[in-house]
Amino acid sequence: MSITILNEIDKAETLVNGLRMNLNEVKLLNVTAAGVDRLEAACKELKRKNEEVDALRRQLTLKVRENNELLAQLKDQMLEFRKTVKGHYEQSQWIRFGVQDKR
Repeated sequence: MSITILNEIDKAETLVNGLRMNLNEVKLLNVTAAGVDRLEAACKELKRKNEEVDALRRQLTLKVRENNELLAQLKDQMLEFRKTVKGHYEQSQWIRFGVQDKR
């Protein structure tokens, strides 16, 4: 969880608890139990969604790592084939084999 979201969740939970303990007093200020319930529900929903986001971030990190490994393998294979072509043919012939290098 991001620190910003954790801080806001903590603040919201503290506010909900404080308002619930003093609901009779804050009713005079148009703070209702239903309003406090909505705030609490929003806080719980944010927690749930943030956990989903964290799970997706973990999955993304793994996918990016896999993708980077595949990219490295691809580059290694390409390098090997280019070296083979370059080692056996003159530069003017490289393009015929798909080697785009100029030198």
